[in-house]
Amino acid sequence: MNDIFIVSHSHKDFPFNHESSWMKATYAGKHEAYGWHEPGPGNWINTTYCKSIHEYFHYYSGCTEDEFLRAMGQQASEYYLWKNASADFIGCTTYRRYLKFDETNSTVVKASMSPTKESADYLSSEEQKNAALKLLENHDAITNHITTLPCSVIDQYLQSQPKEYLELFLNGIVELLPDYRNQMDWWNRNEASFETSYVMRKQLFKKYVSELFELLEYVWQNAKHAYPRVPTTSEPLPWRYPGFLGERFLPFFLHANQVRVARVPLIILE
Repeated sequence: MNDIFIVSHSHKDFPFNHESSWMKATYAGKHEAYGWHEPGPGNWINTTYCKSIHEYFHYYSGCTEDEFLRAMGQQASEYYLWKNASADFIGCTTYRRYLKFDETNSTVVKASMSPTKESADYLSSEEQKNAALKLLENHDAITNHITTLPCSVIDQYLQSQPKEYLELFLNGIVELLPDYRNQMDWWNRNEASFETSYVMRKQLFKKYVSELFELLEYVWQNAKHAYPRVPTTSEPLPWRYPGFLGERFLPFFLHANQVRVARVPLIILE
């Protein structure tokens, strides 16, 4: 029987179905971007245990562990899955975000539901699990619908994020992943899926995450500061650039590998 395992990375407590058989809530350490407090009752996974993202802590010289973990965010959960998960299908999403697997014919890109335990229960129910597994019979990945931008993916990124880290990331793709060199024009296009919510076949997931961290390591090795403390753009939390880079790498990866993707609405509890 095929098995599916998805984690939802959170930086603070929020209504969640901790009884779900296939979706679990994760967090990293005790503090993240907005001042983490210990999670409430429930079956939480602390991603800083087992094989953890601390492998990269040495790049953050002069930072505390709390600062490092709040810079990682969802990447801590993706690393945890990479090193510890063994399900046939593996996925990750973030605080308050869900994929609605039973609406395959819907063209809705993003929708809201009430931020209640009942909503969380519904979106992580056995019915949703079965709908996801049904889609994965004929697809290799599931993510949300594509958004059309008024500008290129690069220009949209630079509207709020520092240029240095994106330039290093793109250089890393060309240098470290030569099979993607003829796909780099994607970054000049105006379409992408955002918010890094997905589930993939296990081997595809491992390829995605291993390449993402290879590129992030290239950025950390070559950046002037791995942990920028002072905002230089409209982004108030400049140390969170790994998450913004990963948010764009996911749709690029799916495009460059010609992955058979099923697209469904993204639901945000708000």
